[in-house]
Amino acid sequence: MQFTRIPQQYSPLGGELRYAVSQEAAGNIDIRIVDAAAGAADGIGAAVSSGGANSAGKGGPAGDGSALLGAKRFAAVVEAAFDAAPYLRRRLHFTPATGRTGFYPAEGRTVTVVVEAVKTDGETAPAVAPARMFLPGEAPGTPGLRTSMPLARLIPEGACDELTLLTGGACTVTVTAEAGDTATAESYRVSEAGLHLFRFDTRDFPGAERVTVDAGECGAVNYSVIPAVRDGVRLAWRSSAGSVEHYTFPVVRTVTVRAERREAEGPEGRVVAASSAGRETLLASAYEGQAVLEALACLTAAPEVWIAEGDVYTPVCVVTDEAVVRRHGTLCRLEIAIRPKRKSRVSWN
Repeated sequence: MQFTRIPQQYSPLGGELRYAVSQEAAGNIDIRIVDAAAGAADGIGAAVSSGGANSAGKGGPAGDGSALLGAKRFAAVVEAAFDAAPYLRRRLHFTPATGRTGFYPAEGRTVTVVVEAVKTDGETAPAVAPARMFLPGEAPGTPGLRTSMPLARLIPEGACDELTLLTGGACTVTVTAEAGDTATAESYRVSEAGLHLFRFDTRDFPGAERVTVDAGECGAVNYSVIPAVRDGVRLAWRSSAGSVEHYTFPVVRTVTVRAERREAEGPEGRVVAASSAGRETLLASAYEGQAVLEALACLTAAPEVWIAEGDVYTPVCVVTDEAVVRRHGTLCRLEIAIRPKRKSRVSWN
C-alpha cells in the first residue's frame, strides 16, 4: 500500500488538498489525518463521512501523541482518494500581532499534518505521507509577501501595520525611516523558513515622513506617514491572501442606533418584554485608486474584522454586502457599515 498523490508543501487551504492511496487487492482502508504540530492535550476526534463507501469516525488523541483531526474509512477498495482541506480549515485562527516593531510567530495561521493509511487486516504496514504545512488563503505558497493590499500605502501617525511573510530560509527585514534629509534604519532577522508575521509600528519611528519595510527577496512595502485623523477608524481584517490587512477610514459618515423590542400582551395591553440596542457606524474611505478599493471590497466577505486601536483589537461585524470599486468618469471611495459583535440589552428602572 502506498500514496500515489500528495499535495505540495505550502498548498493553500482555500482549495482542495487531494490525497490518494492504492493497494494491490481490494480491502478496507482507514485514513488518519494527524496534526503533527499539536500535542495530545489539544487532540479531539472529528466525525467523518465517506465519499461513497462505509465511513467511521475516530476520536481521541492519536497514538503518537499528536492531535487526530479526522479519520475516514473506505470499504472494499483498491484505491482511495479524498480531500483533506475541510478537516484542516477549522484549525485556523487569526489573532492580529501586537507589540513593538519586529517579527512575531504566525500561531494559528498554518496547519502541519501527517496522513496515514492503514489496512484493517492489521498485518500490512501502514503507508505514511510526508508532513506537509498548509497555508490559509487561495494562492499557492511561494516565498514572498502575502497580501491583498498595494505595496505603496498610507499610514497615519501612531498606527501600525502587519505584514505576512513566507520565507524560504533566514530573512532580514530592514526598516528605513526618512524625515527631511535624514534617514535611520533598523534591521530585524528571523532564522527559520516558514510563515512569519512582521509588525511595523509608527510609534517606534517618531517624526518619520516616509518608511520602507524591505524584506529582501520577499519584497518591500513603502509607507507615507500622514497626520492622524481625530475621528478616523482603523479596521483590520482577514484577507483572501491569508493575511491580516489594515486601513484607516478617515470619515465617519453616520452613527445609527437601532433598537429591537419584544412585546408581550398583559392586563394593561401590550408591554415591552425585552429590548436591545445596536450601534451601526457607516465609514467612508478616502478617494482611492482601484487597487486599494478592490482590496477594501474584501471587507464585505471577510470572515473576521476588528477595530484596531493601538494594541487593542475589537471584533466587529460588517453589515455592508456590496461595494462599488469603479464608477466611470468619477473618483471613487468605499463605504462600509459595521456594528459590534454583540447587541447591548437595555435595562429599565
